[in-house]
Amino acid sequence: MNNKILRVASVTGGNGKCLAEDCFAGTIEAAWLEQNAAEYGFIIRYLKGKDTITGYKYEPWHLRYVGKDVAVEVSTKGSTLEEYFHTLPVSN
Repeated sequence: MNNKILRVASVTGGNGKCLAEDCFAGTIEAAWLEQNAAEYGFIIRYLKGKDTITGYKYEPWHLRYVGKDVAVEVSTKGSTLEEYFHTLPVSN
């Protein structure tokens, strides 16, 4: 998959703090994204506990547009794009 053709979005807490920070995970906005992003075709790109697969630590603010069908399937299963596309885990 070519990441250059995918759309990426980053978000922040409503108070403007926690932009691309771990503290974003504890915000109301993060909870809303976790529950609703797939409905709009987005996934949280780097999930908690999946860093050995993606090569990145948990980033609750890092969204990726993949389309609604893929987003719903990936989110429902709690999988990563690497797992969805059956690619090899990233070696660190």
